[in-house]
Amino acid sequence: MFKDFFYFVPVKVVFGQGKLNETGNYAKQYGKKALIVTTGTFFQTNGLVGRLQNILKESGVESEYFPDVNPNPLSTQVENGVAFAKKTGCDVFIGLGGGSAIDAAKAMAYGVGNNEPIWPCWIGEKPMGNNTKPIIAISTTSGTGSHVTPYSVITNPDTKEKPGMGNDSTYAKVAIVDPELMLSVPPMITASTGYDVLAHCIEAYTSNQSTPMTDMFCEQAIWLVGKYLRKAVADGKDIEARNALAYADTLAGFSIAVAVITLCHAMAHSVGGVCETTHGESLAAMTPQTMRFSMNALPEKYKKIGLLLRGELPERSDWQPEESVKEVERLIKDVGLYKPLRQQGVKESDFEAIADGTLRYMAGAVDLDPRKATKQDILDILKKSW
Repeated sequence: MFKDFFYFVPVKVVFGQGKLNETGNYAKQYGKKALIVTTGTFFQTNGLVGRLQNILKESGVESEYFPDVNPNPLSTQVENGVAFAKKTGCDVFIGLGGGSAIDAAKAMAYGVGNNEPIWPCWIGEKPMGNNTKPIIAISTTSGTGSHVTPYSVITNPDTKEKPGMGNDSTYAKVAIVDPELMLSVPPMITASTGYDVLAHCIEAYTSNQSTPMTDMFCEQAIWLVGKYLRKAVADGKDIEARNALAYADTLAGFSIAVAVITLCHAMAHSVGGVCETTHGESLAAMTPQTMRFSMNALPEKYKKIGLLLRGELPERSDWQPEESVKEVERLIKDVGLYKPLRQQGVKESDFEAIADGTLRYMAGAVDLDPRKATKQDILDILKKSW
């Protein structure tokens, strides 16, 4: 039976091999000078930044380059980027990389366009403005979905908080998804970001805010991850696998833009803020236990997750939710992501701060889980994932 729903994702998606070459045609519609944001200088060293700058120049768009962003972007780095963009007169922001670069570009575009510090808005102390400068997202990994969501995840180095925030103005105007840019991604990053796709889908699929449209996207993306993630980790040059995962990532982004995330991501944000862990690895450590916590509240959907991962039609009456959890665990081990929280630098003494952060600034995501978690529930999940 269908339920009422609202769906809105206002992003032009330009998907396909070689589509990076079309960036200038889109950028010139939104500004005259672009700020290219990356995490570190790798893309400058390998020539990708220079190539992009030439593409922009051919379309009459000047550019500046800002590489001073961590894999977990810091609020201080965003403010530095805002100041640099204002000084150099940049009016369109290009995130080149994975979710970190794209999230940082979104936050900088917000800060410049609304002419205010971002942090009070990111933690909900102030309402967000709507004057964000235009954003173009160029994905080089298949994982975060940030290219088609409004969210920007930023860490405050002083408070150890890592919220995700956004509104309609922080969607990218254009998302360039060029699988050729993903051929050189190392196996562990392929595994970690690819697992993020699955985690997004598990959570959006079972969210209290799921819709028939997001369910359709999630089911397709889960099937694609089950079929292609192992292949991409084993052979990064497998262009079919890279295309499939890039598409799955985009579908997952479409899903979390509306159905949002739930308990596991809420906890992973707090873990990352407190302990500076790798996002995909934290998710892989905790997904099995968050699934076990929530699955009896929505058993039919949790049954389907494992069957979709196996490439089977989700109609088997003998399949149980616990078997889906084991299917997820099997994938985690197969792609080399089995790494309990204790092996990621998380200490038992961090549990209280992680649980408090989860409930303080990720409460909205916690509330969307099919089973409402208390602080003690979160502490129990952390212990079982440790």
